Amino acid sequence: MHCLRNVRRVCRQPHGTHPAAPATPCAVPLRLHVRTAASGNALVVGGGFAGLAAADVLATAGLNVVIVEQGRGLGGRMCTRTVTLGSLGERITFDHGCQYLTARNSLFGAVLNDLHERGAVAQWGLGQPVGTAHLAEDGTVDMSTFTADASKALWVGTPTNSRVGRALAAISGPGLTALTATRVEQLHWDVGKGMWTCRARQTAAANSGDNASLSRLESTSFDFVVTAMSSVSTARLLSSSSSSSPGGQGGSSGSSGSSGSGEAHGPLAADVVAAAAAVQSNVCWALMVALNKKIDVPFDGALLSRQDPAGGAVPLYGPIAWLARDSSKPGRPLVAGGAGECWVVHGGPDWSDARRGAAPADVAQELLRDFAHLVQTRISADDVIHVEAHRWNNAYPLNPRPPHPPSPPPKDTGRGGIGGGGGGGGGGVEVPLTGYYMIRPEMRLGVCGDWCKGPRAADAYVTGWEAANALLRL
Repeated sequence: MHCLRNVRRVCRQPHGTHPAAPATPCAVPLRLHVRTAASGNALVVGGGFAGLAAADVLATAGLNVVIVEQGRGLGGRMCTRTVTLGSLGERITFDHGCQYLTARNSLFGAVLNDLHERGAVAQWGLGQPVGTAHLAEDGTVDMSTFTADASKALWVGTPTNSRVGRALAAISGPGLTALTATRVEQLHWDVGKGMWTCRARQTAAANSGDNASLSRLESTSFDFVVTAMSSVSTARLLSSSSSSSPGGQGGSSGSSGSSGSGEAHGPLAADVVAAAAAVQSNVCWALMVALNKKIDVPFDGALLSRQDPAGGAVPLYGPIAWLARDSSKPGRPLVAGGAGECWVVHGGPDWSDARRGAAPADVAQELLRDFAHLVQTRISADDVIHVEAHRWNNAYPLNPRPPHPPSPPPKDTGRGGIGGGGGGGGGGVEVPLTGYYMIRPEMRLGVCGDWCKGPRAADAYVTGWEAANALLRL
């Protein structure tokens, strides 16, 4: 083991904020480093914000980390669909998932500052505003109710949202290896050896066969594993995984800060599977449409709802809950030589769930009609350059798992101190973990994802950061 430098780069520059929002200095470290290094290999399954946070913590600690993502790129729903049109090769883009990022907590605010310094994100909403509006009784937007959200900065990737995941991986340095278009189908914990192995396959997102990378992954033994996926994927993976040992002692139930024993060759972490399976989530249909004309509305993005006539606190959504002039984001390519626009429309939760099994082409046409009605603009077939729909499964957790803060760690253990205190070497002040993760200490397994805290990217990031730090404190 060796000690890392106690890096405390503190941002003294103001956050990039909406002109109406006060600029406040960031007084937290840009990255919180583990003070005493670890060694060995770690596997992170899932390349969204939770997985990237966990990978950064583990790689910074000195572990060799492999992050495996079944999609084409890193960043989860902070992603972009790129379309090339016609013989001229005009390129248009759609951020069809997560629309923007906000500093909802100090940890994620520091991450956004770091990304901004690296040129990976820029502020959106400095032209026409982004905010909220009410739906009229006839399903159109009541333009008079639009309110700009001037209380916080809205950050987007530049030149597209897909840049963010790549930038977060780059921040982690050479200790992190990313393997995309690959799905981990089974984990195996060997109690006798105290090591993990996995079985994986390439997905349809793979551009070409990379059998060498897949072979290296499956032949590597890992000291730590973090799963950072949706609740459905977490339950599926752990249900198909197993543990074994010559003595017949395998992994069993337990939660944060607990351990146990059970039957060999049985499924892994039944308590984690049960917790993940209990979380419900919504489908969200996303419409991507490029037009050769502009839509005349006084905003670039709006969350749309109406008040519950029964007096309920939860707003009601219609067929469309969100719409954004996606080509207004900084760095996006011109559409139709600047005469047109790209729009992203998200279906309301009930509307999307009711069409869970519908054909994408049918959903695209239905959302396009609703979009035209919503903004009170005739959109003919001749106006449409490109249109398609994408279904996001498990778009956001409806009942995230409540936090379970672990017991405070022993004092002066010499392991796991976080670089928020002064001095170097071991010890130091521990940053408290608030319990937005699950851990199986007897097999060095951490479990995280948005279902452990909430639907925002900042929520997911916190769960991954906590899960990885909990593992390093074992």
